[in-house]
Amino acid sequence: MYERSIEERLAYLGLDDEAFSLLADLRPLLEDHAEDLAEQFYRHLLAFEETRVHFRDADTKERFLYGRSRYIVSLADSDFGPEYLEERRRSGQLQEASGLSPAWISRLSALHISLLAPLLASHFEGDLAAAARTAKALAGRFALDVEIALEAYIERRSQGLAFMAEELARERRQLQEDLRAQTATLRETTERAKAAEELASIATLVAGLAHEIGTPMAVIQGHAKMLEKSVSGDDGVWRLTTIQDQIARISRIIHTLLQMAHPRRANPEVVDLGPLVEQSLAFVSEKLSICRVVVETELALGVTVIGDRERLQQLLLNLILNAADAMPEGGALNAVVSQTGRTATVRLEDTGVGIDADALPRIFEPFFTTKEAGQGNGLGLMVCKGIVADHGGEIEVSSHPGKGAQFTIRLPSSREAVAPPPYPITPEPNPSE
Repeated sequence: MYERSIEERLAYLGLDDEAFSLLADLRPLLEDHAEDLAEQFYRHLLAFEETRVHFRDADTKERFLYGRSRYIVSLADSDFGPEYLEERRRSGQLQEASGLSPAWISRLSALHISLLAPLLASHFEGDLAAAARTAKALAGRFALDVEIALEAYIERRSQGLAFMAEELARERRQLQEDLRAQTATLRETTERAKAAEELASIATLVAGLAHEIGTPMAVIQGHAKMLEKSVSGDDGVWRLTTIQDQIARISRIIHTLLQMAHPRRANPEVVDLGPLVEQSLAFVSEKLSICRVVVETELALGVTVIGDRERLQQLLLNLILNAADAMPEGGALNAVVSQTGRTATVRLEDTGVGIDADALPRIFEPFFTTKEAGQGNGLGLMVCKGIVADHGGEIEVSSHPGKGAQFTIRLPSSREAVAPPPYPITPEPNPSE
């Protein structure tokens, strides 16, 4: 525990058997005057602000006087075992914890000597040699106490500094982590703002062009309709039908872009997702039947959200039609509605062609499509993501080529999920039956 043993300390300070004998002879004197000396010690400390602040109530004063009296009597002891070392170390640690400087340990020792000097002079009267030997023994004893207390003081201060250094290092690491997280959030926010700005520019451009394109497109559509009675032959009919289909496709694209540029005002209400999924599947049941898609559903009851029913249905229809397009040779579509806590979940899983790994991160980007040329405009999934975001939710996709795709939508539920009963509740039999 210490660099030097207690024996080495005693030898260095000249505390030998003769010194211990002189100190032992002082015990009766110390016992008779211990309380008076402790009281003088206390009054002296009240003169200094650093020590006065520690005596704010009677209990503290009484404990101090009792402890100081015991210490004064203990000066006659010659037992320097573990208990003595622990007591001296505790004294140094308490002074460090109280905010007293190391100099106070020496000052308090000097104060003891100054208070004991008149008592020794009176006790030994004219025997100056005996008084000098006893004073030397007392000085050695106080030096031993000061040395051990100072070591404990410095050790506690070092531990405190090490702890503070560790705490500061931990705080620095935490600040670095927070800074990295904030930087990542800022980067993501900047990217979103940039994307929103680009979309806003596109929407503004489209809004202007749509009105200019809409009128001639309507004229072309009207003339194409009028030509139906004038065109004969399969080739002519096919070409006219192709013209009408492409005009209709252009009109749908313009309509979608106009909705992005000027979205209609939302009409929030409580929407039960299970019946909404059933209704959406019913709307496209004919297409699903033509595509030979078998539909399976697991729709939990009472899973509700606050949202715009029409936009949520548009979201579901887009995903269902995409799933049908991904299964040209037929397949299965599984629709699941569930709830966990305050989160409502809709999962649509198909057995279609799937999505390539390199295309997966981009499927929600505007004008990006995995369909063949002329089959998609790359806006459907972007609109889906926007609808989900507007409802405070998130949409995820997982897929492997040739193994289908799974779209998962999570929305804030309008109420907490109700746990099912732990066992089936069956009516009791009627005795009259």
